[in-house]
Amino acid sequence: MGAMLFAMLAVAGQIERNYIREKTLEGQVIAASKGNHGGRPKVIDDMLTFAVALKDKGVPVPEIAKKLTIKTGKNMGKSPSVASLYRALAEAEAAAVDDGLPLRPGPARIRRPEDPLTPEEIDLRDRLKAQPHPNAETR
Repeated sequence: MGAMLFAMLAVAGQIERNYIREKTLEGQVIAASKGNHGGRPKVIDDMLTFAVALKDKGVPVPEIAKKLTIKTGKNMGKSPSVASLYRALAEAEAAAVDDGLPLRPGPARIRRPEDPLTPEEIDLRDRLKAQPHPNAETR
C-alpha cells in the first residue's frame, strides 16, 4: 500500500514538473517575441566594428583587447578579456557567413589588356554593346 502511495505522489510530482517547464518555456517565447532575451548583456557589440577593422590591419587580438574599453556594467572602464574578444570575433565571422555576405571584401582582380576575357565578361560586353547609348537622342 505504501509503495502505491509513493508511486502516485511521484507521478503527481512529475506532472507538476512538466507543467512548470511548459509554462517557463512559454514565458521565454513570449519574452523573446517582445525582444527580451535573458542573460547578461553583450558589451563588445558596439566595439566589434573597430575590433574587426584592427584585426584586418594585422593587429594582434591581445593588443586589440587593450585598446577597447567596456562602457557599461560592473566592468565599466576595463578592457574586455582576450577570450571574450576572440569569441565575439568568431561569432561575427559566423554571422557574416550565415548572411552570405563576406565580413571583409575579397581581393580585387586587376585585369590586364592581354588577359583573355571570361565568359561572364564576354556576355556583359555583348549586352552593353546591344544597348543604346543613354545620351543618344531618340526623336
